[in-house]
Parts: sequence; structure tokens; C-alpha cells
Amino acid sequence: MFLKTLKDELSNTRIDISVYVEKRGESSFLYSLLYFLTCHGLHMVMLFRFGKVIYAIPVPILSHLLKIIYRIVFFILSTLYGISLNPISKIGPGFYIGHYGGIFIRGDFGAYCSIGQGVTFGSKGAGKSEGWPVTGDNVYVGAGAKIIGDISIGNNVRIGANAVVVKNIPDDMLAVGVPAVNKMIKI
Repeated sequence: MFLKTLKDELSNTRIDISVYVEKRGESSFLYSLLYFLTCHGLHMVMLFRFGKVIYAIPVPILSHLLKIIYRIVFFILSTLYGISLNPISKIGPGFYIGHYGGIFIRGDFGAYCSIGQGVTFGSKGAGKSEGWPVTGDNVYVGAGAKIIGDISIGNNVRIGANAVVVKNIPDDMLAVGVPAVNKMIKI
């Protein structure tokens, strides 16, 4: 279990980094270095992947010690960056956080998904959870969107800025509005 998780998360991290490199475009070595040192989204995705490995460590004493350190670092960075990726979530490779701040994720994302700033992706409020959202692959969630409840988002879906999604969305759709409505799109 641990070795499989380690292998999977290292592979996912390599793919995540390649997505960030691709979106950054061509530039000098110094600019690239500064970009990676200051890229909030990449830092949080890498911390999330590291947390998955820590939670899979089979040695109890080592695991508990590293979990404490991880949770402290997670608290500090999520507070500074305004990005919270719940360690219980499942996030596929190529996950991209385009902007800083106001991001809360508790649910499952497929491969090559991207989110903007101010996105809430989690359970319904009022103190009781009926489940969490799950997306397919290649999903884009626009700035300020709210995806809440036990719903499924299909593959190749685009969720518009400030949309509020509370119902399932099938593959190849565009969801816009409050509450969001589905529109067919050609990708």
C-alpha cells in the first residue's frame, strides 16, 4: 500500500509540474526558478501529494510524527495562501490551481482538472454532510464557482465563473448561472 501510494504520488507530482511548466510558457531559467518558488497552487498541490504519502506510512510512530508536522505545515500554508486541499480528497494527475486564494476543496477530481480563485468544492452546509462532489477528467472550474453536495461532474465539463452547481452535470457540458444550468458545448 505505501509503496504503491509513493509511486502514484511521485508520478502525479511529475505530471502536475509538467502542467504548470506548460501553462507558464517559455522563459529564462531565473524566471522559471522564481515562478516555482512563488507558485501558490503548485506548492499546495505538492503538499497535498506529500500528505497522501505520509498518511500511507505503515509505521505508526513515524506516521503519527510526520502527520503532526504535515498538519502544522498544512495549516500555515493554507492560511497564508488561502488554499485548502483536504487530505481526504482524491485528486488526479495534472491538477492546476490557476490563482491565489479563497479555494476550498473537499471532494474528488479526475485527471487534468483546473480551478480558479474563490472556488468552493465540498459538502452542503448546515452542519450535516450528505456527501462530496466528484468530477471526471479535464474539468475546468471558473473563478468564484461553488460546487456543493453529493453530485457528479462528467468529463470535459466547463463550469463558468460564479456558477453554483448543486445537480449532476453530464459529460461535455458547460454549466453557468445561479443555480447552474447545463448547455451543450463542442470540445
